[in-house]
Amino acid sequence: MTRLIGRDQEVARLTRLLEDAVTGKPVVVMVNGEAGVGKSRLLAEFADSARATGAVVLAGGCLELQSGAVPYGPLVQALRVLVRQHGEQEARRLAGPVWDELAALIAGVAGSSPASGTGLGAQHHVFLAVSRMFDHIGSLAPLVVVFEDVHWADTATLDLIAYLALTVSDQRLMLVCGYRSGLRLGHPLRTRLAQPDFTRHTHRMPLAPFTRGELRAFVAELTGGDVSPERADRYFELSEGNPYFTEQLVAADDPARPDPHVPESLTDLMHAQLAQLGPDAATVVRVAAVAGRQVSDDLLAQVAGVTDSALDSALTECLDRQVLVDVLGDSYRFRHALLRETAYGTVRLRERKRLHAALAEVLADEVVRDPHVLPELAYHWSAADRVPEALRAAIGAGDLAVRVRAFQDAEVQYRRALDLWARHPEAAPAAVNRVQVVKVAADAARWAGHLTQAVEWAEEAVAAASSESPQLLGELHERLGSYRWEAGFDAESLWSYRLAHELLRDEPPSALGSRVHSALATVEAKSGRYTEALAMAREAEREAEQANARAEVGRARNSAGLALTLLGDHTTGIATLRDAHRIAEETDHLEDLLRAAGNLGVCLERAGQDAEAVEVFRQALERSRQLGLMGSRQAGLLANNACAMLFLTGGWEEASRLIAEVLRYFPKRETTFQRLTKAEMDLATGRFAEAERLLESVRNHPSAQPKFLSPLYRCLAELAVSRGEPQAALATVRHGIEAIAGTEEHLLRLQLCAFGLKVAADHSLDAGDLLGHASPPDGDTESAVLAAVCKAEADRAGNADTATAWHSITEAWRQLDRPYPMACSLARLAGAAAREGDRELAARAATEAAEVAARLGAKPLADTITSIQRTHHLLPRETRSTRNPFGLTARELEIVRELDAGLTNRQLGTQLHVTKATVGRHLSNVYQKLGVTNKTAALRKARDAGLLD
Repeated sequence: MTRLIGRDQEVARLTRLLEDAVTGKPVVVMVNGEAGVGKSRLLAEFADSARATGAVVLAGGCLELQSGAVPYGPLVQALRVLVRQHGEQEARRLAGPVWDELAALIAGVAGSSPASGTGLGAQHHVFLAVSRMFDHIGSLAPLVVVFEDVHWADTATLDLIAYLALTVSDQRLMLVCGYRSGLRLGHPLRTRLAQPDFTRHTHRMPLAPFTRGELRAFVAELTGGDVSPERADRYFELSEGNPYFTEQLVAADDPARPDPHVPESLTDLMHAQLAQLGPDAATVVRVAAVAGRQVSDDLLAQVAGVTDSALDSALTECLDRQVLVDVLGDSYRFRHALLRETAYGTVRLRERKRLHAALAEVLADEVVRDPHVLPELAYHWSAADRVPEALRAAIGAGDLAVRVRAFQDAEVQYRRALDLWARHPEAAPAAVNRVQVVKVAADAARWAGHLTQAVEWAEEAVAAASSESPQLLGELHERLGSYRWEAGFDAESLWSYRLAHELLRDEPPSALGSRVHSALATVEAKSGRYTEALAMAREAEREAEQANARAEVGRARNSAGLALTLLGDHTTGIATLRDAHRIAEETDHLEDLLRAAGNLGVCLERAGQDAEAVEVFRQALERSRQLGLMGSRQAGLLANNACAMLFLTGGWEEASRLIAEVLRYFPKRETTFQRLTKAEMDLATGRFAEAERLLESVRNHPSAQPKFLSPLYRCLAELAVSRGEPQAALATVRHGIEAIAGTEEHLLRLQLCAFGLKVAADHSLDAGDLLGHASPPDGDTESAVLAAVCKAEADRAGNADTATAWHSITEAWRQLDRPYPMACSLARLAGAAAREGDRELAARAATEAAEVAARLGAKPLADTITSIQRTHHLLPRETRSTRNPFGLTARELEIVRELDAGLTNRQLGTQLHVTKATVGRHLSNVYQKLGVTNKTAALRKARDAGLLD
């Protein structure tokens, strides 16, 4: 089974509601969504997590039967499953004294139990018996009852749900019901849901289809491979985010086809729904299908060719059958895109062209008043084979979409225009230059997250403009260089930038020339040549000022600020980057805005301003979400930077979630740095096999960037240590230092040296040569700490390290808010202090190190600390039976102590860098181990046991 995708908020909400139920506040939740949206999967996932907390789960579903629903169907099924899974004796124990009263119901002969009868009396007897059973189970453990597909429920089941919602007062019960949305008028469940009392006593939870990004992740899970964003987006268009439809599309797809195939399993389902329509309704549906996903009432009336009364009746039938749905009272859309695809397939080609042309004629009159109909107009002219009209409309629609930053829509329109242009060059508008259309199409594809297409179109533009002016060719090569860089083609990108520079060498100062200089400055910076980068950025700024190009001044300062910071001038560098970011905001330059935010965050981290760096990344990511750019490479890099910062500052759980999201949404070629970041986290948490898989996928990446090479070699060395190959690890470290030799990247070199000297000290190997590479630049705090680590590790190799040195290093890491290296230093401090005879300091340092490692989930470090404690006899003497009789984990003890200090669940989550739902799960485990049901009782019992002393 694939992992649950895109339902974090729903799971978190259900978990919070379960916490309420555990405290004796019963909860009824009604989960609704369209067929195939994933209601059953969500409920199954929640049921599993509830069981894991110690809750008893009863789950059953309703069946769609021609002969009528089974009375109390989901309850009967749930109880039968309980017997089948646990045996009748255990089921009887859980249910309590009323088991015998309900036995006849379970056997399928409801009404034959004692005190049975007919009508309301018999129903009330069943309700009381069920309530008493739930109450008995709740006295033993929290109870979760799941009823699925209650849109098919019998009246008795609906009455039981209402009874439980309206009358239960203090049971530890959570009832979760799933039902299909879009119920017809008069449906018994719809009637029940509309009742005010029922509404007040239930929680509604609509389940939406996947977003585009979530569907990309879902497809990646289904295929286990690297599906292109373009292919995944096509699945999204067809399925509209419906998980079941997506599964069917993926299962039937042939990657060799240019477009995904809609399988018979789906078309048969759609045809069956369409077959129920009468003649007039079928005619209206065919016209609506040709019109598109949505059609206005006025447009339908003008083209359908039926009388007003016939149209009214047909629309009523279509709405009742849920083929069409009403949109704001003046438009109609198909219930689902696949339904529209199927209906469109029933229209003969000749009729299609006629209807498309008729629709286009009407829309052509509207476009003057409302240019937003241009996309529809382009589609209909194209489908009607009216190429000149289609070309003009498509280009206009693409330009309109770019102006409002609807880049996915723009890409669709430009693609339509370019395809038509290629097949019918004679129909091209005389006033339109194809190179310019290809250029803007490439940029739209880039922001839509389709970098492969962006590169292809940019290359096409370069080829088509080979005889054009140097200025135009230079511009095209500059854009091609940018797209190639974002797509992971570093060497090809540099070639494009240099060619653009050569083409513009003899041209007067211009905004374009400044952009090329800024791009080359950024290349130099990413290659670790910061002095050259700064000189190039200064030249870019001078040229921009000469050309009076404000946006390009900002871009040049972006490159200059990065170089200055990496050269050690943090104050000037960060101030320059803030200025670049402000200019990007003023000029509304999207690319510069996101790049400036990314560089500003990186430089704030270099300056030790970690909290602000994380906030800068978060704000930029939120801006990307607001603009619909989360599929872009820029957003992916921002997310990676945020993950790296969270990892440094101890937010490992949040970092893992964010990096997993990025890796699901982007192709492998575009996620090299993200996979490297994930490998670092996996190594720190002991997931060595996963780290090895990720490192294998990136180690042959053709990148010479020090920020890639240094962590790559460090991770490969750490992997070698995990395999018991310390000599190979040292050799890998030396290769890494050699790979970034000649660059000004002191910090990354120091990180390699520190790790190599640690390996040497751990395994009594000679690595004195590494100290020669461990000199820090002036004024860089983190580099100074790493240099001190290198010296202390070299001393440790000869048992000459001191507690004083390690204490100084520990406090420096603490000041920098780097919990993981701080815990590593605490472990070394414990060993040195123990050798010096200061057992109190050694024990205190080891205990703190162990607590940090446990909080982070750093298992290898935790094992190292335990080894140090055992070697020096630092383990506490208290046994579990005397000090922690309930067997609470370190994290659970930490949560209990913070609760005693008055923190709420939300505040706890913020402090521990976990979600409120995770805190809730820990609390459920604590309650179960302590044998209590609420916070007050848990704190009282923990205090009595001495756990809060």
